[in-house]
Amino acid sequence: MNGMKPRFMEGSVVDQSYYEKPNPYINAPSCHVNLLELSRYAKKRGKKLVELTQEEVKKFMI
Repeated sequence: MNGMKPRFMEGSVVDQSYYEKPNPYINAPSCHVNLLELSRYAKKRGKKLVELTQEEVKKFMI
């Protein structure tokens, strides 16, 4: 990530840790989204994940 928020996160406040480099030696917290299906959806629509709207992402909430 280049320090910019994805479109679906516009208007939301995120913790500073969002912009930090992830630690590969600890288990990442759940993001509560089915990322596999979300990425398939984005690919079918010809979009990048960061270009999806909040409404599109909400369809794939777990």
